[in-house]
Amino acid sequence: MINKELTVFRRVNEAISHAPDVSAVAGALLDIVIDETSAENASIMMPSRDSSRLEIKAAKGAGDRRFRYSEDSLGNAFPMGTGIAGRVAQTRKAIVIPDASKDPLFQSLAMKIQVGSLLSMPLVYGKKELVGVLNLSHPRARGFGKRDMDLVKALLPPAALALRNARTMREMGDINAILKADLSMTDQAVDEFGRNIFRIFTCMSMGVLTSDPDGRITAANRKATGLLGLESGDSIASLLGEGVLLDLKSETREMTLDVERGGRVLSLEIATLPMKSSRQILVCVRDVTLERFKERELVRIKDQYKDMVENALDAMYIIKGGRLLLTNRKFQEMLGYGQDEITGRHFRRFITRDTITALKNSLRHQTGNVFVPNLEIQSRRKDGQNLYLEISIGRLVIDGENCYIGVVRDITSKKELLALKTRFLHVASHEIRVPLTVIRGYARMLAREAHTCLSPGQRENVQEIEDQCEKLLHFSNSLLDFAKINAETLTLHRQTVGSRDYLGAIARNMAIGIRDSRVKVALRGCESVPELYVDPIRFEQAVCNLIHNAIKHSPEGGTVTVSLERGIPDLNAMNRLLNRECAVITVLDEGPGIRVEEARELFSDFYVGTSGRAKGGIGLGLSITKEIVHAHGGSVEARPSDSGGCFVITIPLNSEDD
Repeated sequence: MINKELTVFRRVNEAISHAPDVSAVAGALLDIVIDETSAENASIMMPSRDSSRLEIKAAKGAGDRRFRYSEDSLGNAFPMGTGIAGRVAQTRKAIVIPDASKDPLFQSLAMKIQVGSLLSMPLVYGKKELVGVLNLSHPRARGFGKRDMDLVKALLPPAALALRNARTMREMGDINAILKADLSMTDQAVDEFGRNIFRIFTCMSMGVLTSDPDGRITAANRKATGLLGLESGDSIASLLGEGVLLDLKSETREMTLDVERGGRVLSLEIATLPMKSSRQILVCVRDVTLERFKERELVRIKDQYKDMVENALDAMYIIKGGRLLLTNRKFQEMLGYGQDEITGRHFRRFITRDTITALKNSLRHQTGNVFVPNLEIQSRRKDGQNLYLEISIGRLVIDGENCYIGVVRDITSKKELLALKTRFLHVASHEIRVPLTVIRGYARMLAREAHTCLSPGQRENVQEIEDQCEKLLHFSNSLLDFAKINAETLTLHRQTVGSRDYLGAIARNMAIGIRDSRVKVALRGCESVPELYVDPIRFEQAVCNLIHNAIKHSPEGGTVTVSLERGIPDLNAMNRLLNRECAVITVLDEGPGIRVEEARELFSDFYVGTSGRAKGGIGLGLSITKEIVHAHGGSVEARPSDSGGCFVITIPLNSEDD
C-alpha cells in the first residue's frame, strides 16, 4: 500500500507539469484514479468563477483505453447544491453510495454508463477553499473496497493542490496578458483617450467644476456654467460661503449642500482631491428643484395623514412580528395605557386566551394579502376591566414579513344591550308559546268534531284560530332564531355541497309549499359554480327567507327566479383589491319592486316595508338572513327597482381555506 501511495504522489507531481492547462492536469489526475483504483469511470468538476455552478473539467473511463477521454460531458455545468456532486461541494463532505439502486440520493437518469456504486469526494485546499469534486463510479454494487478508499483519501490533498496551482497559474497568465495589452497603448492612443475624456467631461448631463484651494475655478463643463453662471477664473466663494471654503482648504472633506440660485434649488456634492501640485476642490451640480418640491409635499402629506390617524375617531393599530408597532391616541385611551407602555409590546398581553384561538382560526389558512372584517374579540384594560372589541384585520406581506393593520371599536355597551335584548326575546317567545300551545290544542280538538257538532260558520272560526296559531308560532320561532344570533350561539357546521342539487332541492321544497298561490320557482345558472362550502341547514334558511319573501310579493301566476353565478362584486372594494371570486345568488320576483329609501332598511331588525305591512310581515326574516350570510363571510343586499324585487347574496368561494 505504501508503494502504491508513493506511485500516486510521483504521478501527481508529473500531472502538475501540465499547468497552467487545468483540463490537462485534471485529466492526468483521472488517469491515476482509473489505473490505481477499481473505478470504471471518473470525472472532476470545478466551481465556476462566480461559484454558482459546477463545471466538468475532465471525464475518463477504463473502457476507452486508447483515448480514455469522454468529450461529450466536458463543459457541462450544474447549479451548485443540486445533485450528489453539488451537495458534496456545498457541504465539503464526501458521499459514498455502496448500492445506487437502493440509495434515495441517487437519481436514475438517462445515462450512457451503468452505475452500481458511487464515490463523490471534495477536493479542498487548506480548510475551506473548494477546488473541485472527484466522482468515481463502478457498474457493480459495492465495487469499491477499503484499499480503494484509502488510496483515494491519500490522493485528495495533493490533487487539490495540483488543480489549485494550475488554476492560479492560468489566472496569472490571463492577468499578465491584460496588463501587457494595456501597456502596449501608444502615445497617440493615450492622447486620443485624453481627448475623449475631455469631450465626455464637456457634454456630461451633470454639472462638474474644479477649483484651486482658494476657490478659483480651474475647469467647468457646459452644464455647470449653465446652472451656476460661472466660468473658469471665477470664484466659488460666493456660492459656497467663506466658512465652507476655509474648511475645504484646511482638510480633506466631502459634503453635500443645497443652494438657491436663479429661482432653482441646486444640489452641490463637494469633495477635495489631491490633484496636480496641490489640492483641488471638485463640485458636482444637479438641479433638484422638482425633487425637493416632491419631498416637501411628501413630508406635508405624511404629517397630514399622521395627524388624521392620531386624531381618528376609531382606534387604529399596526402590528409587525407580533408586536405593536404603531397605535393612535384612541387605541391607547381605550385600553388605558400610555404610548410607551404599548409600543413594542406583544399583542398577546392585551387580549384573552380565547381571543388568541379565534385569531389563529381566522388567519391560519390564509396566505398573502388578506382582510378579515368585524371579528369580535375580548381584551383587558390596564385596570383589569374586560372589554368586547370589534376588530378588522388586514394583512400585508412587506419584505417577506407579515404586517397587520386595522381598526378597533369598543362594543362593550352594545354587547350588554344585546344581552338584555336576548333575554327579553327568550322570555317573550316563551310567554307566547305556552298559551299558544294550549289554544292550538283546543282548536285542533274542536276541528276533529267540526263535522258533527259545529255549524259551517263555526268551522270557519276554528280554522281561522288554527291559522293564526301557526302565524304566532312562526313569529315565536323567528324570535328564537333572532335571539340565538344576537347571543352569538349561531354555530356553523360547514360542508361542501353540489350547488345545482342543493339549490334545486330548496326550490322544489318551496314550490311544493306554495301550490295554492300559483307562483312558480325557477332555477338557472349553476354551471359556473359547481360547489358551495356552507352550513346546509343555516344557509338553506337564509335562501328560503328570500324566496318566501319573493313569493309573498309576487302576483298570482308570477315566477320567482333563483340564479347562481361567480364573479368579483363591484361594490366590495376589498374583494376587488384581493381579486377574490365570490358565488353570487340572485332572487328575482315580479312584484311591485323596492323603493330606494327602503333598500338599506329592509335588513334592519323588525323593519317592515310598505308592501311588507300589507302582507303581514314582522321584520325578522331578512334580518336573520343577513346575520346567517355574514356568518359565512358574505353579504346580502336589496337592489332598488320599480318592477320586481331583487335580492343578492354574495359569499366568497374557497371558503374552506379561509
